[in-house]
Amino acid sequence: MKDPYSSVAPFYSFLVNLVFGSGLREAKLSNLGNRNLGKILIIGGGDGKDYKHLKLPMNGDFWEKSEAMLELAKKNLTNSGLNFHLGDFSKSDAKDYEEIWLHFVLDTLENDELADFLQTCRSKLSSDGKVYFADFYPPVSRWQKLVHGIMISFFRVSTGYQRKEVPDYDRFFTKIGFAKAKEKTLKKGWIRSSVLEIKD
Repeated sequence: MKDPYSSVAPFYSFLVNLVFGSGLREAKLSNLGNRNLGKILIIGGGDGKDYKHLKLPMNGDFWEKSEAMLELAKKNLTNSGLNFHLGDFSKSDAKDYEEIWLHFVLDTLENDELADFLQTCRSKLSSDGKVYFADFYPPVSRWQKLVHGIMISFFRVSTGYQRKEVPDYDRFFTKIGFAKAKEKTLKKGWIRSSVLEIKD
């Protein structure tokens, strides 16, 4: 299968920093804090470059569907304790993760995929585990709408990205049985970072 990100991967981080500065990295790391990390499942971790800024050991599994991105992640996170995997995380039998990181991955899924995706995530999470989530929400200002439109158009052309609008994340999380424990907003709410737990 052709890697849709093969042409984007080498300069992905450069483009992100050019457009957003440190905003996306801040969203990914803002709720992780300075603490001991549990057994982690990172899904769609891209080139992993932003996680180099964590000064903590990471243990668990890193899944990425793009071979080009995964190879970059291996280099960027070579000193971590992560195991790197290419393909679909749902095919793994591993369970009881204490943390699942979903950073800028849900906005790539169609609505009919989201519920199944999150249900699989829940099945792999320990009963007291947490989901660390960050993604784009509907843009607010004219500038944000312009940038968002250009970004979607770029990924539709370069990677086959299908979505034209962001999902209603909160509705999907609630449907699967997650409750929001913490949330931080950036860029006037265009980008949000949340911690979610399984509801009792």
